[in-house]
Amino acid sequence: MPFVDVSLARGKTPAYLEAVSRAVHDALVAELSMKPDDDFQLIHQHAPGEMVFSRTFRGGPRSDDWLVIRITDGLERGERAKRRFYRTLVRLLGESPGVRPEDVFVMMSLSAPDSFSFAGGVAGTDVGAAEALDAAEKAPETRAAYTTAELTYALTELFQHGDFDLVRPMLRSDLVLKLPASLPYGGVFSGIQPFADLFAGTPGGDAVWESFTVNVAQVIQADGHLLVQLTNTAVPKSTGTPKVIDNLWLFEVDGGRISGAQLYADTAAASASG
Repeated sequence: MPFVDVSLARGKTPAYLEAVSRAVHDALVAELSMKPDDDFQLIHQHAPGEMVFSRTFRGGPRSDDWLVIRITDGLERGERAKRRFYRTLVRLLGESPGVRPEDVFVMMSLSAPDSFSFAGGVAGTDVGAAEALDAAEKAPETRAAYTTAELTYALTELFQHGDFDLVRPMLRSDLVLKLPASLPYGGVFSGIQPFADLFAGTPGGDAVWESFTVNVAQVIQADGHLLVQLTNTAVPKSTGTPKVIDNLWLFEVDGGRISGAQLYADTAAASASG
């Protein structure tokens, strides 16, 4: 996830720039466990006078080949890893393209994963959760617990796209599902299967709705729970008139697994009585 900005004096050859880029990338992969294909850099070349620096403050003597490397990371790597990275970076830059250690200036800053969006308007936390869940799916029964980001992503996919496969391994076998008794499909149910049945299609089924579109407004973490706020647009069969239904799902999380699910619904609208 690290994003790299490199600033240096204008006039270097393409081969020099490529060598700088590779040295930074290789050091990140070697010491900060960055994935080899996670490679995003911007190289900025500056005219004389556009790089202002002390030749001797806390290092040096610095030359006109002074190089600034700014790294924005989404994970805190720890001091030991950063120290190793600095040493490896200086060594690789010295090997090629021949940058003096005294000319290597590094700044690292931390940005939350949800401050990244790699593409498509998708938050970096969702990308990371999806990758982790994809890896877990390839090695079933290896995950006893899930992170908040993974749970949030799986629940969002469940409601927004009807993808039950992601959330299923996160459900405890003794899951308790509570639905308002005033709903046609209300009641208290135990186990995974009633939960799976509920999300196998439109809640309440075709007997209740002509159409039912779910939109996840937000997912909130609160004291061992995840709250999923939904704004649904539905057309009841009884009236044929579109309705906006605001629902709230409360999920209880125990040991990184979902142990309870309770729906707080606009039961009058969901009962298609108006």
